[in-house]
Amino acid sequence: MTQTDDPHVLMVDDDPLTRLVAGTALREGGFRVSEAASGEEALARLDREDVPDLVLLDVMMPGLSGFEVCCQLRARPWGALVPVIMLTGLEDSESVEQAFDAGATDFISKPINGSLLRFRIRYVLRAARLMKELARNQSRLEHSQRIARLGSWEWTVDEEEVERSAQYFRLFGGAPEAFGPSMEAVLEHVYAPDRDRVAAALEGARRGQAYQLTYRIVWPDGSVRTVLETAEPAAGGEGDGRSAPLVMEGSLQDITEQVDAQRRIRQLAYFDHLTGLPNREFFREALVVAAVRCLRNDSRCAVMVVDLDRFARINDSLGPERGDQVLQVIGHRLREAMGDRIPADPPAGGGMPVFRVARLAADEFGILVQDVGSVDEALEIAGRLLRVVQVPIRVPQQEIALSARIGVAVMPDHACDADALLKAAETALNRAKRSNGEPVSLFSEEMKIAALLRFTLEGELRKALAEGSLQVVYQPIVTLPERRVVKAEALVRWFHGTRGAVPPPEFISLAEETGMIVPLSRLVIERVCRDIADLEDRLPPDFRVSINLSGVNFMDVRLIPTVEEILRRAGVPPTRIEFELTETVLMRDLDYATSTLGQLRERGIRVAVDDFGTGYSSLAYLRRLAVDTLKIDRSFIHELSDGQGIAIVEAVIGLARSLGLEVVAEGVETTAQLQALVERGCHQIQGYLFARPMAPGLLAGMLSRVLEIPEDPLPRG
Repeated sequence: MTQTDDPHVLMVDDDPLTRLVAGTALREGGFRVSEAASGEEALARLDREDVPDLVLLDVMMPGLSGFEVCCQLRARPWGALVPVIMLTGLEDSESVEQAFDAGATDFISKPINGSLLRFRIRYVLRAARLMKELARNQSRLEHSQRIARLGSWEWTVDEEEVERSAQYFRLFGGAPEAFGPSMEAVLEHVYAPDRDRVAAALEGARRGQAYQLTYRIVWPDGSVRTVLETAEPAAGGEGDGRSAPLVMEGSLQDITEQVDAQRRIRQLAYFDHLTGLPNREFFREALVVAAVRCLRNDSRCAVMVVDLDRFARINDSLGPERGDQVLQVIGHRLREAMGDRIPADPPAGGGMPVFRVARLAADEFGILVQDVGSVDEALEIAGRLLRVVQVPIRVPQQEIALSARIGVAVMPDHACDADALLKAAETALNRAKRSNGEPVSLFSEEMKIAALLRFTLEGELRKALAEGSLQVVYQPIVTLPERRVVKAEALVRWFHGTRGAVPPPEFISLAEETGMIVPLSRLVIERVCRDIADLEDRLPPDFRVSINLSGVNFMDVRLIPTVEEILRRAGVPPTRIEFELTETVLMRDLDYATSTLGQLRERGIRVAVDDFGTGYSSLAYLRRLAVDTLKIDRSFIHELSDGQGIAIVEAVIGLARSLGLEVVAEGVETTAQLQALVERGCHQIQGYLFARPMAPGLLAGMLSRVLEIPEDPLPRG
């Protein structure tokens, strides 16, 4: 090993991207890195330059493979103990055995995880340094062995004499009598699957060949331990130039704790602690391997992303502990469903499909299906997954029914690399979540275009927010029989430079998804307060402006301080403001809602429940909450012509009256609707029948006059 502060690593890989990624990770970890693009170049450098501290060697390369390079390196006089870590994307045990047979010290799977790679190299370098240090300090060998759980042996090959240290026998959990006199006696204590490799190493040692080998041993109590054994010739043998007998010296270290620690690190890095399923990183790495295999074999693989509908309501209503239990059940069901699947028709390439289930996010799971026969088969699997999720989950005194949305993408139909395939499945899932129709969505190019447009729109919305180019308009709320404007609802509008008017549901939902709803709502509150301040002399004493708040806004702990700050700067009294919230938002956390609404009321800010009747519509929660107004959803107003619509409207009006609340009907467009509402006691009306949303100046002009009731309905729109 070179005597420098920074260990020197020679990285041999024909892929420049892998060299870039691994080299960057190693340099950040304090290593000196040199590179070779082929096995031939690596051997040439090793012959003419200083020997590196460690060689990082790719298995699959044109020309000399990693196995051949490792064999030739070990054949050099100086190469016997240079640590070699193989990089491989192969997962079969045969390839791993071949790597060790070629003389590899260790191996690590591709794609490379930078932190794990640095950990692995440091461990291997530490082990190599320890071996050489012990060899140079024979006088302290016994003490060092006891501390390091390290045993030693000396084998005079021609005379079949073996001397083993006391610590060596302790590493096998038994007494010296348990071993026979020969070197091969150790094989009886080696874990059966590893015996051939150990026997091969001992056979090479008979010819003076050094080795470094990790294998497992079995203790008398049946427990399995992992050891690292290093051997090298001390005297004699071929090339020694003397007639002395061949003597091999070796050391054996118990590295079980290190291996377990490494396993735990991998568990933390690649597995979800709650469900035990692989996490997103593991899923992506498995997908990379599957994608390469898929393209090489000219086969198909599918990715499905499963999202649980309204899972937050379980956490909010039953608590996070129950929510965690539900996720564990769903993860187990998905894993069982995939493992039990037996296709009616075997895949064209032969063999059974391979499944991998992972937890990608809080309530999102990923499914990888290799060797799927067709797109239709992938959709059939998605349908089965949907039915698995929908089976009710029984918990004490309760039954939880779930639904889900699934996005599906197939390679090579929809993508030609792993990341693009996962992105396609997530794009399909987003389409399924925004749609009220089929819960399973198959990726299409139209979705890709729509996603690109939505991404573009997101950037333009950020720009519009930064430039303050969004507009706030006001729709009057009229009281009857006075026919005067007593309130107005503030509505935000976006007039795009090339698209024209962007529908509010489109950019409002985009703002909620991206977190822009917080600055957007602040902009609206600031504009409303500024307009109120400008019109203060023309406003009736009880006039208020209502502002819509999303769930993100309402749950923001800075909501009340922010509103107070805006009102103070604008010089607007809190009694001029009313916030509109949906039932769903209020019910997410009833205790939090009760506290926050109480604080708003203390400051004189009123609260209206928007779209009332579409959610919980519960008398119990209304009694707890400090609300002032119920707004009847427009969908019920449009159904006033049938009995069910009339019954719902009458029930809402009766509930509001019993609790002393105001009631506003929104979406009123015809005189027939108006008459039906007034007859049932609803006297505050909002809708196109009286006015469309307008600028603050036009609203001011309506405040001082009595409005006429149109005889003919206005067109909807």
